[in-house]
Amino acid sequence: MFTRIFMASAILAVLQFVPAFAQVKGDNPVATEFPYQYYPANLPQADYAKYFPASWTTYASNAGRNADFQLTKDAPRILREGVKWEFAGAGAIPLDGPPLDNSIITTAYGVGMPVGASVVGGIAYIGSDNGYTYALNAITGKLIWAHYGWNMNMSNPLVVDGRVFVSTGSAYFNYANTMAYVQGRRPTRGPGLNSLYALNARTGKELWVYHFAGEAMPTAAYEHGSLYIGTGDGHVYKLNALTGKPVWISDIVSFVSMSSPVLGGRYLFVGGTHPNFFYALNKKTGKVAWRMTLPKLVATGMGDCTPAYSDGIVVQQATVQTGDRGKPVANVLLALDAATGKILWQKEFSQGPIPPAMKTATPMIAGGKVFEGSPVTGNYYAFDLKTGRELWKVHLGAQIRAGAVLDHGILYVPYKSGDIAAIESSDGRLITNRHIGGAFGPSSPVIVGGTLYVSNIYGWLLAMPLPEILSGGKAATGRSASR
Repeated sequence: MFTRIFMASAILAVLQFVPAFAQVKGDNPVATEFPYQYYPANLPQADYAKYFPASWTTYASNAGRNADFQLTKDAPRILREGVKWEFAGAGAIPLDGPPLDNSIITTAYGVGMPVGASVVGGIAYIGSDNGYTYALNAITGKLIWAHYGWNMNMSNPLVVDGRVFVSTGSAYFNYANTMAYVQGRRPTRGPGLNSLYALNARTGKELWVYHFAGEAMPTAAYEHGSLYIGTGDGHVYKLNALTGKPVWISDIVSFVSMSSPVLGGRYLFVGGTHPNFFYALNKKTGKVAWRMTLPKLVATGMGDCTPAYSDGIVVQQATVQTGDRGKPVANVLLALDAATGKILWQKEFSQGPIPPAMKTATPMIAGGKVFEGSPVTGNYYAFDLKTGRELWKVHLGAQIRAGAVLDHGILYVPYKSGDIAAIESSDGRLITNRHIGGAFGPSSPVIVGGTLYVSNIYGWLLAMPLPEILSGGKAATGRSASR
C-alpha cells in the first residue's frame, strides 16, 4: 500500500547563482519506506468524469480567478443537484473544535488545506500543509491517491494532459536568513525541500521533480508546455512541463511569498517582497518589462496577493501603513495597465488592525467587475473594472483572504469565521451566511454544476450542494478527523 517515490539521480544546475536539481527517471532502493497511497477502485466513472473541467492551468482555473463551471443539460442529475461529502486530511481537527494550541497560524501551517481544490475529470485535487497532495473522487469524496512532498503544499494543483503539478515550501526563515532580512540584506525564504512536482494525474506517481533554493508556495501557471513560478529565492522560473528542465531563470531579487503568477498577453505578472515590487516579465525571455510599487507598504507588501487579469488590466492588492496608531494599516486595490504598469485607478479600503500572517485577499474579475475582500476590516467590495467606481460594499465582520466564485449572479465568499457568505452580485445584498466551522484562509472555492468545493485551514475539503449553502444554518459536521 505504501510506496515511496523519490529522486533517483540529480543534476546540478547553477543558473544566476541559484542551486537547482531536476529528477530523472529510475528506481530508488529506499522507495518502499515512504507513504505513497493509491486506490484505483475509487477512480470516477467515465460517464461522470466527462462533465467536469478537462484541465486546470492556473490558480482558480483562469486569469479572472472565477472557478465556476456550468454543466450541459444532459449531465447526470446528481451533478446538477450537487453532491455532499467531507474529507479530512491527515491530522485534521474537528470543525467545531478549537484550533491547535489555540492558534490559527499553528493550525494552518500544520494541517491546513489553505489554498483550495482543483476539480478536473471527476477528480478533486487538493494540497495540504501536512505535506500531502490528495486526489479524491469528486462525486464520492473517496481517496484515489496521496503523494507526500516533504514540505508544506500551499498550491492549487495544476492538471494538464494527464499530469498534476504541485509546488511546496514553507513560510519560514532560518537564522542566517532572518538576520539578513533584519539587516536589509537579501534573504532566501523557505528552509527544507522546496519543490515543483509533476505527478501522474490518475495514479499520483512522480514523473519528475525540480528543487528550488527557496520556498515554492505559490501556484505555478501553465501555458503552451511551460510552467511559470516565483519562489522564495528571489527568482521567477520558466520550466519545461514535460521534463522539468529550466527554460529561463529571472533574478528579480524580491522573494515571492504567496503571489501566484497570472499570465496575460506577452507577460507574466507577480508580486514580490524585499524589495516590494509588482512585476511584469516577458514570458519568452524572462526579462522584467516593468515594475511598480507604493509607499509605506507593510511586511510582505506586494508578495502575498495573487493577481487577477482581464481585458488588458491586471488587478493586485497590497497593504499599507496609515500612520494611525489605533488603525495602523489599510488594504489598497490597484488596477494597472498590463502593457505599461500605469495605475489606472486605486482604492484604499477602510483602516484597521494588522492581520496576522497573510494580509491581502485574492481579487476576482467577472462580468466587467472586480470583487475583493479585506483581511483588515472584513468588508467585501465590488468595483467597475474600467473606472474603479465602487458599486457596493458589505461588512462580513471577519478577515477575508479568499477569492470568491460567482455563479448565476450569486457570489460565494469563504472567510475566517468559518462561514460562507452568499452575496447578490448586482447590489451587494447579503443573502445568507452558511456556518461551516473551522476557519477559511486564502482558499478560493470552486463550483461545478450544483456543487461547491472548498477547503479550510482545519484540514478539510468539503463538497456541498449550492441549495444547502443558500438555506443558511450549519452545513458541515467535521466532528471527527477519521475517514
